[in-house]
Amino acid sequence: KVNTLHRGGGTIRKHATLFTNDLKNPRLKLTITGSVDKFVTIQPKRVKLRGIAGDRIQRQVKIIPEEKYPFKIVKASARDGKNIHFKLTEENSEKGPIYALLIENKRSEKGHYFDLITLETDSKIQPKLSIRVYGDLRQPAEEKKERVQ
Repeated sequence: KVNTLHRGGGTIRKHATLFTNDLKNPRLKLTITGSVDKFVTIQPKRVKLRGIAGDRIQRQVKIIPEEKYPFKIVKASARDGKNIHFKLTEENSEKGPIYALLIENKRSEKGHYFDLITLETDSKIQPKLSIRVYGDLRQPAEEKKERVQ
């Protein structure tokens, strides 16, 4: 069994050693190679919300199903959700739906955080997609000056 997660559109190669009771060939090395179909294009694959605490920081992610494997996103949720807000919209194109996920920082103080947005699909092939969200907020410049003086 081979995990092909995040390998879509590429080639996968796995090696195995087979031990036998054959005196001439006690050990055989096997190589298995195969192509992995691409299920979806996610651009970007992970989101970094970097900037100054209190400023408006947002990024957009495009989710484009491959024509060969159409699906609908039926639900979106954040693992934590206290530092981010997100909105999922669907656009129709000639090739099927294209989704836009707008992610915005809600945190107002400096620091780092991580969250995970899970998109549930109606596909039996890949029922869930994940988008990692990283927050990196600096303090405002005025606060820094006051501390230094």
